[in-house]
Amino acid sequence: MKKQRFYLAVTLILVSYNLSKAQTVKDFFYIEKNNKELPVFVRGNLNDKTIILFVQGGPGETAIDFGRSDYPRWQKTLETKVAIAYYDQRGLNQNASRIDTTQINYKQYSKDIIEISKQLKEKYQAKIYLMGHSYGGGFVYHCLSEFNNTTNLIEGGVVLNTPITTDYSTERYDYYRPLYLKNMALEFIDKGVDAQKWQGAYDWIEEIESIHTPEDSKKWNSYVESAFESIKRKTSFKMASRVLFSKPYNPIKYFNSKDNELVSDLIWIDQRHINFFECLPKIKHPMLIITGRFDDLAGPEEMQKAEELLKKSKVIILPDAGHESFLDQPKLFNEGILQFVLRK
Repeated sequence: MKKQRFYLAVTLILVSYNLSKAQTVKDFFYIEKNNKELPVFVRGNLNDKTIILFVQGGPGETAIDFGRSDYPRWQKTLETKVAIAYYDQRGLNQNASRIDTTQINYKQYSKDIIEISKQLKEKYQAKIYLMGHSYGGGFVYHCLSEFNNTTNLIEGGVVLNTPITTDYSTERYDYYRPLYLKNMALEFIDKGVDAQKWQGAYDWIEEIESIHTPEDSKKWNSYVESAFESIKRKTSFKMASRVLFSKPYNPIKYFNSKDNELVSDLIWIDQRHINFFECLPKIKHPMLIITGRFDDLAGPEEMQKAEELLKKSKVIILPDAGHESFLDQPKLFNEGILQFVLRK
């Protein structure tokens, strides 16, 4: 009995010692530039001196709320190994009348990413990686390609569920989305799953070859949306309470303004000037690309093309995962991220 108590005491001491050694951070500050427009929230473990700067998608969605609510469940996974910096992009959570619309574009957003990375590196003496989801991955691509002479302070980029086609590119509707449906249909046919239905889908997309009309898009959506049901995480009271009255969130101002919709519209319009097929070959940084097998927005076929265009890259296609692959396959997702940024 005495031996058991002794071993238990030693174990508790060792656990407490290891926890005390962990260099954790939980910090909120503004980037001191252009009237404090960029709030930043940093949380996690700095033992490895590694910070992932998370670039939110949407566009027009806030990242600090995303992180504070712990929507992706990274606080007890990724953030136990590295620190993650969340920031709200220029224009978000401001009254629409006060937004400088000339500054809501890919070029300025890339400059903001560089400035935040610079200050994070100086403040914490850490290695900085970028990680963007959906539209946010597009900002990462643009930043590292168009500003590659001033991004040496950044170690590499992680792009999550980000298509390389845009709403303005013919490749999306003439090639990649038809190919996505063809390949998916063939997989289901080979497995004997609803073979008649998927044979019909294959025959249909083979016949029309591209998606040009609203009717074609609707039919394409009906097939791909029936292929896989992603995990949906509802906002709980606990998640909301972590966010509602913390900086920079102001619930009254948020619900009474159209600022985030305006930001989203401006970024969507600016995307017409972006060609990721031209951007990607300019990137010199090592890149990790992750998507879900059933992500109909950023299908595996586009990710494989991205791998061809990038100089140094790795692609992970997560099985049984959709557009929020970090929810559908969290274990595989987290392993892939940590192996890349910690090189372990």
